[in-house]
Amino acid sequence: MSTFDVVEASIAELRGALASGAVTSVDVVTAYLARIEAYDRGGIRLNSIIVMNPAALAEAEASDARRARGEVLGPLDGIPYTAKDSYLVRGLTVAAGSPAFEHLVAQRDAFTIERLRAAGAICLGLTNMPPMANGGMQRGVYGRAESPYNADYLTSAFGSGSSNGSGTATAASFAAFGLGEETWSSGRAPASNNGLCAYTPSRGVISTRGNWPLVPTMDVVVPHTRSMADLLEVLDVVVADDTETRGDFWRAQPWIELPRASAVRPESYQALAPGDAAAARTTLAGKRFGIPRMYVNADPDAGTAEHPGIGGSTGQRIETRAAVIELWEAARRDLEAAGAEVVLVDFPAVTNYEGDRPGAPTIATRGLVSPEYLHREIVDLSAWAWDDFLRVNGDPELDHLADVDGALIFPHPKGALSDQYHGFDDQISAYPAHVREHPVQAFTDIPHLEEGLRGLEQTRRIDLEDWMDRLGLDAVVFPAVADVGKADMDVDETSAEHGWRNGVWVANGNLVPRHLGLPTVTVPLGTMADIGMPVGVTFAGRAYDDTALLALAAAFEATGSRRTAPPRTPTLAAG
Repeated sequence: MSTFDVVEASIAELRGALASGAVTSVDVVTAYLARIEAYDRGGIRLNSIIVMNPAALAEAEASDARRARGEVLGPLDGIPYTAKDSYLVRGLTVAAGSPAFEHLVAQRDAFTIERLRAAGAICLGLTNMPPMANGGMQRGVYGRAESPYNADYLTSAFGSGSSNGSGTATAASFAAFGLGEETWSSGRAPASNNGLCAYTPSRGVISTRGNWPLVPTMDVVVPHTRSMADLLEVLDVVVADDTETRGDFWRAQPWIELPRASAVRPESYQALAPGDAAAARTTLAGKRFGIPRMYVNADPDAGTAEHPGIGGSTGQRIETRAAVIELWEAARRDLEAAGAEVVLVDFPAVTNYEGDRPGAPTIATRGLVSPEYLHREIVDLSAWAWDDFLRVNGDPELDHLADVDGALIFPHPKGALSDQYHGFDDQISAYPAHVREHPVQAFTDIPHLEEGLRGLEQTRRIDLEDWMDRLGLDAVVFPAVADVGKADMDVDETSAEHGWRNGVWVANGNLVPRHLGLPTVTVPLGTMADIGMPVGVTFAGRAYDDTALLALAAAFEATGSRRTAPPRTPTLAAG
């Protein structure tokens, strides 16, 4: 058995060890499995990987055999990863954290799994999530994942951070990388709380075919990695044209023309990474970044509307923890030292979506997106998409949503306090009854969809892209979260009061990035001195500015060393 240490090992380091013969893929898989057994299944029981792939070692043996024959499939051959419990991985269950789908078996692979399998990467297993991703840290059929940094704090945002298992598993070096998803902030929040890099793409850039939908207009694939170099390696494999559109709403809808993935992606994502600190400074020099005042305790008007928000704590003033501000100020100095300009700005994309101050509209009152559309989107379209997912998967034991007991989809966890999503109209337990009572053959038959999609696109152009153009901004940059919730906020009233606050319950931006189709890249900002929890910084921009944002985030990462390894999951003792 090799003594190679997989803790914090990069994809390039793993590949180098495999290529040199220092380790085999079987060695690497075995090393990760030992860590999972020690820290995830036993010991501190982080509970992040909840379905294991029984074929992982056999796949590793096959990779080693290919390497011995000189037939390596690509740079990720033999590299282990995890996928969220919402990805179809052929032969594994795909419960999406829900008791209603605990025994649903994937009959095929999701697009991203197809790409990774063809590249020789090895899926070790599936990661934890709340039922149907309809939340963040609520306990589902497999419970929830815990933080590898501080047991007293959550590994993701409670209100929207459903890729909690992916965040924990990737941070704890249970695999080389993870695949998460995001509908509100379920990719960004666990990345922030675990010192990870996360990319949420523009519409259609990474195919979502074969992923359980939550809200099809918002859902995106989100890779989780410990470095930007690793993220770029994964993107080189998973960003590709998908000839099949069924199961990927934005590429299937006929009304808004989207660019093909091949037209958006660079020839090489890895080429975006700066070679050294000097190259990083060159990338950042002359760039102009806007930091919304609302995220750094500098916006006295935020939250002053008579009735702010569209539900939950949206629209309320954000109180950012002093330790986060301290890390942000250090990052601002690093950006400015590299030659970038950092300016305080308003953020109309959020203000005009949430109505956070007097005179500001909301997404429902602005006049660009109708309340009728918003209802159809969250009820008719989502219910249709769930049913279509089951039909396409074709498990003979369960292939119609109408056959599901709605009460089993997201049962309230025993002893838990009530969630605080007041104002959001998405009773997912009613979806089976809805498809029984209101059957729809095709989503194009659902009223108001075309007008709603056009309204979302127009909203982004007006409130983000035109605004960025006027201010001459290259990106909007902000702390990913204002603070981190306590681990007991599901049962303790005081902790819940803090954890459901704006900026804590969901990552900063709330629904806006996903609903309006903003690409984002989140990278580590640092680790808070007072509580030992990481926090991230998010780079957001215009639709299809993805490549530029990835380059900027990689350059920022190269200006300092901000990720810390989790102290609860150290290297295992030899023997």
